[in-house]
Amino acid sequence: MIPRIALLVLAVGINASRAQDWVVNFNNNVVTDPNHYVIDGRTETRLTGTNFQAVLLYGANASSLTAHTLPARFRVSTTASPGTWQGGDRTLTGMGNTPGTVITMQVAVFDINQFANYAAAVAGRGIVGSSALFTYTIPAPPLAPGETDFHNFRGFYVFFVPEPSVIGLGLVGAVALFMLRRRR
Repeated sequence: MIPRIALLVLAVGINASRAQDWVVNFNNNVVTDPNHYVIDGRTETRLTGTNFQAVLLYGANASSLTAHTLPARFRVSTTASPGTWQGGDRTLTGMGNTPGTVITMQVAVFDINQFANYAAAVAGRGIVGSSALFTYTIPAPPLAPGETDFHNFRGFYVFFVPEPSVIGLGLVGAVALFMLRRRR
């Protein structure tokens, strides 16, 4: 009987600690600002492709940002909402739920065709873009519609670095052209 009570107390404690975390709507297609899109720096068009993922970074300040464990995929190329990702609610573990608390956030984008997850993309320098830091303030209840959206988010450009082999081949070609020119 005592082990069951201990298990029940533990379960209630875990659920109570989860209730202390705040939840935001991690979608950039609900933000009313027209500057909320992610732009492909190669084509100057809004980014599409389910191989690209957006990750929410959050913390008490810029030096304490933590990556949320659930990234969001960008939409297919035929979408009516290019430049946006398919997000959803994200629990900001450890941030509490006290109204007026300011949370610092940032969005980073990586390519899952090159890296399996955000940590691998960071280690391999595979982040193709990130937003400027922005803040979100936990509102006081009762919540109006849209108050879990992050309205201070601004879109950004993603830039793609060519594969090292492409850079190497370009350098070899440039050296060959230079040597041929000197020979004449």
